[in-house]
Amino acid sequence: MATPDESGSTLGPYRLVRLLGRGGMGEVYEAVDEVKDRTVALKILPAHLADDEGFRARFLRESQTVARLGDPHVVPIHDYGEIDGRLFLDMRIVRGRDLRSIIDDGPLPPGRAVAIIAQIAGALDAAHSSGLLHRDVKPDNILVDENDFAYLVDFGIAQTAGATRLTQTGTAIGSFAYMAPERFGDADLTPASDVYSLACVLYETITGSPPFAVTSIEQIISGHLSRPVPPTGTVLDPVIAAGSMKDRAARIPSCGAFADAARGALAGQYAPTLVAPSAQYVPLPPESHRGKIALIAALAAVVVAAVATGTWFAVRGTDQGAPTTAADTSTLLEPSADPPPPLTTTVTGTPAPTVTRPTITETTTPTRGAGDLGLSTPITSPPCDGRTVTFVYNAVDPGTYVQEVATALARHPGSSYLRTDRSCSSLRQHLNGNPVYAVYLAGSSLAETCRIKAEVGGDAYARRLDDVTAVGVDVC
Repeated sequence: MATPDESGSTLGPYRLVRLLGRGGMGEVYEAVDEVKDRTVALKILPAHLADDEGFRARFLRESQTVARLGDPHVVPIHDYGEIDGRLFLDMRIVRGRDLRSIIDDGPLPPGRAVAIIAQIAGALDAAHSSGLLHRDVKPDNILVDENDFAYLVDFGIAQTAGATRLTQTGTAIGSFAYMAPERFGDADLTPASDVYSLACVLYETITGSPPFAVTSIEQIISGHLSRPVPPTGTVLDPVIAAGSMKDRAARIPSCGAFADAARGALAGQYAPTLVAPSAQYVPLPPESHRGKIALIAALAAVVVAAVATGTWFAVRGTDQGAPTTAADTSTLLEPSADPPPPLTTTVTGTPAPTVTRPTITETTTPTRGAGDLGLSTPITSPPCDGRTVTFVYNAVDPGTYVQEVATALARHPGSSYLRTDRSCSSLRQHLNGNPVYAVYLAGSSLAETCRIKAEVGGDAYARRLDDVTAVGVDVC
C-alpha cells in the first residue's frame, strides 16, 4: 500500500509543495528550502520504513553515491542526511522533459539525438571513473531542459565497486529493453554494460522504438541474447552495432568513445578508439540460458513485490500535463558479497596513425546489390581485374552477419564489404557451407595493400581480385 501524500507538510526547513513521484526507496517532492529560499527536489524515505535499518543503509549509500559525481550532466545534490528520524536527499530540481516523453512525440533527428547521448556519455564516464555503474540507462532516466541540456538521473540502482550486498537475493532491478546480455547471467558487470544500454537508447531515440519487441519479456531477453540490433537506415548503424555487440569484450570500450564514434559517423568519418577485433564473433556460452531462466523468475518476484508495495514508479509530468521532472527517484542495488575487481576500461593496442587512402573507383550499380545487408554502407562488387585488397574481417554466421559486418566497418574507417560467393573466384566462396561476408580495405597498388595489411595486423590478409589466382594465396 502506498504511503500518504505529505504535500503541504514540513520537514525541518523544507515545505513540501507537491508529490512528484515515489519509488521503492522513497518519495520525491517539489519542496521549498525556507532557510535558503530555493525550490528543490526533496527525496524522503517513507515514514513507515524509516526504522528499517536495511532501507536506511541503502538510502545513505544512494546519497553518497550520487554526491560523489561532479559531472555537469548529473543532477547536483545540495544536501543529505536525517531530520526528525526521516532520511532525505536535497537535489536541484530540473524543469524539463524526460527523453521518453520527447521520443513519444516522434523520433529525433540523428544530430539532436547524438548531441543528447554525448552529454549522457560524459556523465557515465564520470561515474565509471569513480568506480560506479549506472545499470539503468534508459530514456526515462534522461532529463532534457529547454536548451537541450541533458541530465542523467536515477543513480538509485547504481552499483558501487567493493560495496556489500544489501538487496535481497534474486531481485532483478533495471529495464529489460536496454539491458546488456551479460546482465542476464551471473558475470561481474563492467562499464560495457552501460555502453550497451546507451547504444539501445540511441537506437530508440532515432527510430522511436526500442531495438527489440516489447510484447513479452521473453522476446526482449531473446533479442538481447541472440539477435543483433536491427539497422536504423542511418549512418549511425555501424556505431550502434559496435556499441551493442553481444560479446562485451568486442564493444566500443567506453561511453565517451561511443559518443565520439557517433559524432564521427555524422561527419562522414569514424575515429573511435576501439578494442582490437577478435578473429571471430564469440557467442554467449551455454550458461547464459540458465541465467535467462533465472532472470525471468527474478522478474516475476520483482513484479509481485512491486504490486504488493505499490512502489514501482517513474516520475514524469505535472497535474497540468507540463512536464516537471525531479532527479534520482529509484532504488539502490548493491553488488554481490564478493566485491568485483576495480572497474577499468582497457583499450587493446595502440591507435594506428591516420592514413590517407586514395579513392578506388569500383563498378557498382546505383541500387543496392544482391546480398546487401541493409547497412548504411552498401555492399560492393569490385571488378576482378587484378587489383589487391586487404581483408580485415570475415563474417560466416548467418545469424550475426549484420552485426558483425557493421561492427567491422565501424572499426576500420574507409572499409567496404562484399559477399565472396558473388565476387571473384580467387576468394573462398563458402565456409562451413555458409556464404562469407568479408570486410576489406582497398589499396591503390600492391605496395599500398601490403602497407595496409601490416598496419592493421592481426588476422588481416591480402588477396588479388581476379579469376586466375588460386584461393588462399596471400599477395603480401
